[in-house]
Amino acid sequence: MKIKPWYLAGAAGVLVIVVALSFGFGGRMGSDHMGFGHMGSGYNGDESFAGARFVNVVGDGTVKVTPDSVRVDANISTLASSQAAALASTAQSADAFRASLKKNGVEAQYIRAVNLSTNPEYSYSSAGAAKIVGYRSTQNFNVVIRDAKNAGLIISNLQSAVGNALSINSTTSFVYDQKIAEANARTLAIAAAKAKAESYASLTGSKLGLVLSVDEQVNQSGPIPLMAMAKSAGSMAAPVQIDLGQQSITVTVTTKWELK
Repeated sequence: MKIKPWYLAGAAGVLVIVVALSFGFGGRMGSDHMGFGHMGSGYNGDESFAGARFVNVVGDGTVKVTPDSVRVDANISTLASSQAAALASTAQSADAFRASLKKNGVEAQYIRAVNLSTNPEYSYSSAGAAKIVGYRSTQNFNVVIRDAKNAGLIISNLQSAVGNALSINSTTSFVYDQKIAEANARTLAIAAAKAKAESYASLTGSKLGLVLSVDEQVNQSGPIPLMAMAKSAGSMAAPVQIDLGQQSITVTVTTKWELK
């Protein structure tokens, strides 16, 4: 008599274990997504949310603000017969630079010297031979003018005080403290996200529940470079005009809302 192995025997019956899985449903619609059963990054471990239906939506809020400050990139450069003389001349012009800024209401904390250099300067003959013609000393400054509406006048006064030794390389208008603008943009972004979530809830025969997670990203329009035209010392030309323009600040929120 042949004996069948135990795992081939049918008399003992078969025990079937059923494993139930929950999957999200629906496809992505742009940046939005509907689903249920899996809470993703918004799930905080609370078992009460383990089987919740949810919708992910993105909301944007943008506000436009007029810059209140101007950043100035400038340098002072002088040429002299020796390095010591060049440094002394640059230092004298730099003192006039700082004094003019202070006189026009720019505080010392907004004036930063970023580089100081002294190098020989050469002239070249047609044959290519180099000859030292002097020594050039250059000091670079980054200045923040908080009084944006008067930035043009302040720059013109700077040029008059320092003279041709001063070069204005660029000016950039910007919002010094954008917390208020960000808060206003955030309010708009959350309102837009909630409205979109309510629309999905209505379209699917659901009610909108709690917001389960919020992720935020803040973007701003790039600074607008505004070149400042130099004013010759002693001239009677009108002050430089700095057009501030507008800066856009956008808050984007990615939210997850419960559907009931």
